[in-house]
Amino acid sequence: MAGRAGVSHMTVARFLRGDRVRPENHEKIERAIAELGYRFNDTASELASRQPSRIGALVFEVDDWAPQRLLAGAAEAARETGHILEMIRADVRDPASFDTALLMMNRASLAGVVILSPPDPVLKRMDLGSLQTPWMIEVEPHIPEGHPQALQHPISQAVEHLARLGHERFFFLGGPSEWASGRNRETAYRATVASLGLENCGVTRGPWGAQNGYQSMQSFPHDLRPTALVAASDQIALGAMAWMHEREISIPGSLSITGYDGLRDAAFYSPPLTTVSIDFEAMGRRAVQALLAGEGVGSGPSLDQYPFDGELVPRASTAPPA
Repeated sequence: MAGRAGVSHMTVARFLRGDRVRPENHEKIERAIAELGYRFNDTASELASRQPSRIGALVFEVDDWAPQRLLAGAAEAARETGHILEMIRADVRDPASFDTALLMMNRASLAGVVILSPPDPVLKRMDLGSLQTPWMIEVEPHIPEGHPQALQHPISQAVEHLARLGHERFFFLGGPSEWASGRNRETAYRATVASLGLENCGVTRGPWGAQNGYQSMQSFPHDLRPTALVAASDQIALGAMAWMHEREISIPGSLSITGYDGLRDAAFYSPPLTTVSIDFEAMGRRAVQALLAGEGVGSGPSLDQYPFDGELVPRASTAPPA
């Protein structure tokens, strides 16, 4: 390549490392790369520079919307800094897979590892101290009961929206308590209902999926006559809406319902679902950027610095109570 470009081998080496070269030489090398059809070899580059170009992403429930978006954001941030993101998956139902994942990460040549949205049992079981590369955790920090941060959680926007419409009696369809995000959404719901002087008619808990929403509606407190449902995820809301459709319960004529996550398909539910949209891609990007900057390495985010950001998206599933 140096001969084709008419520059020294040292100049080509500097170019391939990403170092600055003179503009005229930069153009010559790029032209030679195009003419020769040269392809970069990351493994060879790592061996030559001793600088790993890969970042590991330890993930769990990748079939769900939020982890997918977290992973997409992390991959984008890695690419922007010249890294490749390698996904390593562990099964939350198989503790042996945690040890396998740690072994794989230690055997690989990684610049670092981001652990994306792990549930509590994973964090308790995994020996993260045995990782031989820098690591950090992207997960919601736990919000204790009575903490002022609960009223800043995005799910509060859903409760406040329903309250502005005139709803006073609420029912909450919660997520899994073994996930900090599941506990936080329930904590924030309870705190917001109490702060606004509203009535909490009940709370359920279960997995993130639509089946949970459908089954949780079996315990709907008809005698308390709630008019507003707050679901901990859009998928949970979908299951609850299916239960209501089967019983010809009008949405929002009889019951208003909100979701959480900002699932794109929620705009096509029947009726379109009011939700709180969360920028999960930004969370993934922040995790990789913090790792590469050496911020928060060896730990997770702190409650006082965590950005609980979200945006209410009003749609036809909510209206004033009949």
